[in-house]
Amino acid sequence: MTIVLSTHHVRRSAQAVPLAAGCLAASLPESLRSTTRLVDSYPEQNDRQILDAILAHNPNVVAFPLYAWNRVRLQNLALRLKETKPDIRLVAGGPEATADTPGILGGGGFDAVVRGEGEIPFRHLMLHWQAGGPQPEIEGVVFKDAASSSSVPSQGMETLDSQPSPWLEGVLVPEEGQGVLWEISRGCPFGCDFCFDARGNRGVRHVPMPRLEAELDLFVRKNVSQIWILDSTFNYPPERGKALLRLLTKKAPHIHFHLEAKADFLDRETARLLAKLSCSVQIGLQSARPKVLRHVHRSLDLDLFNKKIRLLSAEGVTFGLDLIYGLPTDDFSGFANSLNTALGFGPNHLDIFPLALLPGTPLYRNRKTLDIRAQESPPYEVLSTKTLDAQGVERCRTLAAATDLFYNVGRAVGFFQGLLKATAEDAATFLEGFAEWGLRAKNISRPLFLDASRWSPAQVLELQEGYIRHRFKSLKRQDLLPAALDMMRYHFHYAETLLGEETLAAAESARIKDPWNTPWRPAPTIRLVPFAYEILDLVEMGETDLERFASLFRPVGSAALFARRGPEVLCESLEEGFLKLLQGSDGAKTPREIFSGSIARREGEEILEFAVSEGLLIPAAGSAI
Repeated sequence: MTIVLSTHHVRRSAQAVPLAAGCLAASLPESLRSTTRLVDSYPEQNDRQILDAILAHNPNVVAFPLYAWNRVRLQNLALRLKETKPDIRLVAGGPEATADTPGILGGGGFDAVVRGEGEIPFRHLMLHWQAGGPQPEIEGVVFKDAASSSSVPSQGMETLDSQPSPWLEGVLVPEEGQGVLWEISRGCPFGCDFCFDARGNRGVRHVPMPRLEAELDLFVRKNVSQIWILDSTFNYPPERGKALLRLLTKKAPHIHFHLEAKADFLDRETARLLAKLSCSVQIGLQSARPKVLRHVHRSLDLDLFNKKIRLLSAEGVTFGLDLIYGLPTDDFSGFANSLNTALGFGPNHLDIFPLALLPGTPLYRNRKTLDIRAQESPPYEVLSTKTLDAQGVERCRTLAAATDLFYNVGRAVGFFQGLLKATAEDAATFLEGFAEWGLRAKNISRPLFLDASRWSPAQVLELQEGYIRHRFKSLKRQDLLPAALDMMRYHFHYAETLLGEETLAAAESARIKDPWNTPWRPAPTIRLVPFAYEILDLVEMGETDLERFASLFRPVGSAALFARRGPEVLCESLEEGFLKLLQGSDGAKTPREIFSGSIARREGEEILEFAVSEGLLIPAAGSAI
């Protein structure tokens, strides 16, 4: 019997790892695992391409994990699979199948639904279909047109001690330079009404440490570049989180880790351990209004939250925050206040989501009592609440999009507070102004403005500069404009360099016989950027107060070289001769022609030798070695 486990990802990315499918395959006996295939698909593929990829394996069974982002499409694909191959058996699992089993089976196509944790019921179902015989009752499995089948979700394993690892079993194979999803626990110790993670009866179960160590050793051997740690609160309890961080520091300090934490359980030791890693930490604030959070069974002590976040900032830990708009009793002013509070912490990233009324959650069950209207089909986004009408929801959506563009894609963490101080505005007012300007003055279509994935950082920088010119002109503060533009460009080019390729020193074997008479060109990894002010003054000021900076310094002009060496970004202000060489090296002119007697040959050769040895210049095509 051939089984295809087909995962339809939300997008192509380093996170597009079929972990759920891998866990199901790893749970099967070898006789079935050997005939099981994993097939990935993506939104840009058409239905025919996806169907052909599945049918290429001539499967007897196809199983789909269903999530809010793929349910509608996969239900349609299931119907087409049945039309193409009527004898095929189709299985649905995942959160959508668990929460809305009647809707999945009633939509046609699927023969069975696996509810809850899938490994055990899926294994029993596959063994039954392999053996044949009368349809049994399997805990956690609901068959089409079989009312007697159990409708109770599978509670899964008491512990994860015996659960095989899809990585160690070779079902999923880490690839060099790529990312992996690393499950270290299941469940959540908290019970937020809008979330599906804590639904179930077994609390939190942790993957045993020996398995974690073996998996991490594998990831290190395979040279993966980043790991998303799947644990909704890695630092609960705190000592467990610290033990994990020590393990990561010991075995994989070079890999970048993505973690989720709860601020309440951060302490100075945890912050210092995080600072030893290459990592980013995401923390759910959701709202800065304790009264709002109480309605969804969350608590918030804002003073304590502030102290905990400052621990991360003090250690230089990269962190992001989450916000949700449309929560019960919240309104636009409350969301704007939460936005101001969140950005006041200086997160490296701020993720903002509309409330999703997920089937199977307490908030979904209480939606009528709370007077919440939401989409009836995925992604179940809020349409209105008692305190936030449809127009208010759209206003929140626009403000969230402006934040995503200007702050996140525009990498504004290093200069945002300086702009707010210069304009005497809070974050929400500033960003709403940016949105209005972009949509009206720049005629950006609303769908384009709302979709940050369609914008590059360079395009956003152009938007940022345009808005700042407009805003400073309206405030009659053009005197601050050169400093503001310098600050924005510095942070943009610093980030682009940090995320780009390293500039490597030249190997001795790559030296040219007659470099003075050889055409050169700049290495593609370096950046030459003009500034109105001396760039070193700007860098030394740190978090720039534009008014103070403009009063202390004059716009004398400078040019900066950006290059990456290992994890460090070099930003150097260039002297005239060095700049002349780098700017003039266009692949056609030689250093002798570039300097053309403006400096002594010996001085020019010294500049050239340094630029070549540092890998800043490389030979033009066809140059003789």
